[in-house]
Order: sequence, then C-alpha cells, then structure tokens
Amino acid sequence: MTTKKSTTTRAKSTAAKPAKKAAPRSTPKAISEKTTTLVKEQETEDTSLTVELQPVLRKKELFERVVTLSGAKKRDVKAIVEATLQVLGDSLAAGESLALPPFGRAKVNRQKDLASGEMMMVRLRRTAENAEGGIAPANAALAETDQ
Repeated sequence: MTTKKSTTTRAKSTAAKPAKKAAPRSTPKAISEKTTTLVKEQETEDTSLTVELQPVLRKKELFERVVTLSGAKKRDVKAIVEATLQVLGDSLAAGESLALPPFGRAKVNRQKDLASGEMMMVRLRRTAENAEGGIAPANAALAETDQ
C-alpha cells in the first residue's frame, strides 16, 4: 500500500515588509554611519512628500571626537564633556544666553513644559568664519595674550 503525503503551501502575502538593513559601508573615521544624511520619499494620495533627516551627533561620538582632537584620555574626556553638557542644559533651562566662541551665541526663543520633559527652541548665531571653519585644533589659542 502506498501512502501519499499531502502538502499545503501558504499563499504569499502581498503586504509590505520592513526593509532589510543594508550592510555597513566603509566610511572615513571622521564621518560615521550615524552622521550621514538620509532622505526618505513617501507617496501620499495626492502629493509626493520628501522628508530629510538631519545628521545626529550622539554623546559617544562626541566623546570620540574630543579624544581625537585633544589627545586626552577617554575617561577624563567623558567626565568633562558630561559636566559641560549638564551646565549648558541648566543654563539654557534657566533662560540664560550663551556666548561661547567658536560655538556661537545661543538664546532660548520659546520654551514649553511637556509631560515628558521640556521643549526649547534655541536660536544659534555663528559668525561666518566659525560656521565654515569647523573645529579648531587642540593647540589653538582660546584668547589673545597681551605681550
């Protein structure tokens, strides 16, 4: 007696599946995958909508950049940068303006308390030389000296 096996196949779904992550590309050390600009296009019923996501500098990458530029040890840099970010955040929350060359002048335009935290609209003004000059070298003078 011969027995037949019956097999059933499932119909393939036509629903959209999440996109697979692309394999990481080799990038220069100065720019990581996290800081690249992404563009996402989304079709709607009547118009095409383009959303551009800006590059984001995370704390971990900030630590690495400061270590590279200053030549200091990572554990020392981490404590100093975290304290600096805390002071800057507290100052902006208190309504103080920041005047920090070469970063620029920062001022809180609007502030709103939310259930999940606080939202601040900060206006940053930079001079042309600071805006395009990038990061100053570690051995650059912070102020002129009288001699």
